[in-house]
Amino acid sequence: MQISNDILVRVVVITWLLVCVGANVACGQNDPIDAQNALTVKKPKISEEVCPVTELRVSETSYAAVRRPPGQGPFPAVIFLHGGLGQSNMAQLRTNALNQPTQTRFLAWGYQIVSATRRAIRHDPLDRGVVTDTLALIEKVRALPEVDPDSVVMYGGSGGGTLALEVASVSDKVAAIAAGEPATIIYMGMFTKDHIVRDHSGKITGDRRWDVMNADPRVLYTDELKQRTRKKMAGIECPVLILHGDQHALKKFNFEVLVPELESLGKKVTVEKYPGEKHGFYWGRSKNPAMPLKANRDANAFFQKYIHVPPQPVDEKHIAMVPLR
Repeated sequence: MQISNDILVRVVVITWLLVCVGANVACGQNDPIDAQNALTVKKPKISEEVCPVTELRVSETSYAAVRRPPGQGPFPAVIFLHGGLGQSNMAQLRTNALNQPTQTRFLAWGYQIVSATRRAIRHDPLDRGVVTDTLALIEKVRALPEVDPDSVVMYGGSGGGTLALEVASVSDKVAAIAAGEPATIIYMGMFTKDHIVRDHSGKITGDRRWDVMNADPRVLYTDELKQRTRKKMAGIECPVLILHGDQHALKKFNFEVLVPELESLGKKVTVEKYPGEKHGFYWGRSKNPAMPLKANRDANAFFQKYIHVPPQPVDEKHIAMVPLR
């Protein structure tokens, strides 16, 4: 009897996802995002009636949209750091907290989620004000009565991933960080205000980041930058998880420079690779949505090794699995 290619593909996909689910059960995860995803990966939707969105304002440049699971806590908290050089408004942060697959998954898994922003640094990618903003926000989150202060973690992507590294370099107030394809051309001081493009009036019209990313990282990583970077890395005390695809130019900087440097300094760094994935997959969307789901699960399992209180999953009766859009 011949088996059609379509059936074989379905069997392979189901088997792979069941292995992923089994692996997470073995890690002790209570995962409400389970077998219904066998053929079509979906995202959890939890109503605002069950998990309201509240606003946490630290300053004009530092604020966040916050959601917590039902109950009194104490909860672990995950601070999400968006990518880019700009600042998000509160409406965008609320939308992310309500609809972004990665953020709603961590809420369903039982974390208090904090969709955060900081000042724009389009004028100077090395402006340390973003670190100041994020440190102040971390203190506010740790002081929330429902949050366990020793169970605060950060999950950042691209510019948010490199910001997570910057913060971890100067603070011992986070239990662990996960960085999705971190834009370490900033962390290592290679992308500077000299790469900002302005018109005749001085208005910023763009930047030349790709001039940096298309270059050889080993050439850009001068002795001076190496000394500065290693000095920063020396301050990292928490475990670091790197989530990375194999498509974006940042892989050269992170695989050839960042990770070897962290390892040479004895830092706890774990690298998870997701073949075929493009920049941004760690936020939950991809042509192959099973891979971002795996990245989210990997981060969840990683965080649970280092937080001090367990997540408190949202009851499945409050979770609707909806299509990714």
